[in-house]
Amino acid sequence: MDLIAIRPEQLFLGMTLRYTLRDENGKILLIKGQTIEYPAQLQGLRTRRAIYVEIDESDEGVRAVMSGISALNLAGAPIKDFSKYLSMRKTSKHDEHSPATIVQLWSDIEAKLGVLLGSIRTPTEFVERIGVLEEQTTQLLTQNSDAALFLLFHRAVTHYGGYSALHSLLCGCLTCALSRIFLLEEEQRVSLVRAALTMNVAMTHLQDLLALQKTAPTPPQRRDIDRHPTIGKELLEAAGVTDPVWLELVATHHTAPNEPGNFGQWPVVPKLNKILQTVDRYTAAMSPRKSRIGRTARDSVRSVVVREGSSKHDEVGTALVSLLGLSPPGTFVRLSNGEIAVVLRRGGRPAEPVIASILNRSDDVIAEPRVRDTARDGLTIESTLPAHAVRVSLNPESMLRLIPRGYSQ
Repeated sequence: MDLIAIRPEQLFLGMTLRYTLRDENGKILLIKGQTIEYPAQLQGLRTRRAIYVEIDESDEGVRAVMSGISALNLAGAPIKDFSKYLSMRKTSKHDEHSPATIVQLWSDIEAKLGVLLGSIRTPTEFVERIGVLEEQTTQLLTQNSDAALFLLFHRAVTHYGGYSALHSLLCGCLTCALSRIFLLEEEQRVSLVRAALTMNVAMTHLQDLLALQKTAPTPPQRRDIDRHPTIGKELLEAAGVTDPVWLELVATHHTAPNEPGNFGQWPVVPKLNKILQTVDRYTAAMSPRKSRIGRTARDSVRSVVVREGSSKHDEVGTALVSLLGLSPPGTFVRLSNGEIAVVLRRGGRPAEPVIASILNRSDDVIAEPRVRDTARDGLTIESTLPAHAVRVSLNPESMLRLIPRGYSQ
C-alpha cells in the first residue's frame, strides 16, 4: 500500500471525509465517508505529526479539500459551510462535464505541491511528481501569464493560510518568467524552477505555522529556520534528487553570492542563486503574516532594486520591474482621482498598469469595476496599498474576465 501524507491542520470539526485516514503504518484511523463529529476526535488527529491517505485516493481527496477551501474563500463563507461547498463541487453535473477553469487549475497545482512538500519524509516518486508540477506550472504560465500572475499575487497578498506552497509556487512562476529574460538554457531553467518549488521543503509546516503566528519565532523555530537550507538539501537527496544544480540552489538560497563583475558573466550557480534569492525576498516582503502586515508593492520593489550600500540598480530586481511593473498584478493602488483599484496586468510602462477600479473615492464598492489603462485615461498611481487596507473581497474568476478587455483598450 502506497501512502502519501496530508497535513492534520486541514481537518476540522464537521468534515465528512472523502478518503480514508491512516497512520504511518497504514492502520485505519477514520474511513472514507465518516464525519469528524467530536472535538476530542479532531484533537486526536491533529496531535499527529502527519496523517496518510492512499495515493490512489490522494488526488481526489486533496483536490476536494483544497477546492472546497478555495470555493469557501471566494464566497466569503464561514468555515462551518465547508461541507456544503465541498459537496457542491463534487456533485455538480456542470463541473463534471466542463473543463477546469484557470482558477481551478492553479488551485490544483498548489494543492498537489503542498501535499508533496509536506510528505517529503515519506517520498513516493518525489522527483517525478515535482517534475510533473514544474511542467504544468510552465505550461499554464506560457498559456496565460497575465492570469497566472494575477491569481498567485492576489492570493499571496490577501491570504495567510497555506503560505508555504503558495509562496513556492509564486517563486517558481517568477523564476520561470525571469529565465526567459536572462536567456537561461532549458536545463538551467528546469533546475531553477524546481529549486524554487522545493527550497523550503524542510520547513513547509513551520512556514504555514509562522504565517498564522502572532509572535516572533521562538528559539527552536529560529534554529529550524536557520538550518532549513541544509536540511532541505538532505531531504531532497534522500527523496532521489540527483541534479547538482537543484541541490546546490536549495542549500545556498539564503547565502548571498559574492561574485565580481557583470552579472551576465557570473558562473551558472551563483547567477541562478541570485535570481532565486531576489524573487524569494520580493514575494515574501509583500505577503502578510498574523505578526505583521505585508509591505506595499513599492516598498518591496525598493528592497530588491536598490542594492544595500550601493547606488547601482540590482540586475534581477530591475528585471522583475520590467516583468511586473512597479505594482504587480493582483495588488492594490490608489489613483489620483481618489479611487482604489486592483492591478490587472502590466501596462506599457512600469508605472502605468492596466487596472480595475473597485472602490470609489468615498470607499464605496463599485458594482461594475471600471477597467482603465492608466497611461491612456489620464490617471496616475498616487500610492500602492497593502491588501489589509482594502476592505473588499474580489472574485478571481470575475476579475480575470476583465484582463482581455483591459488589454485591448
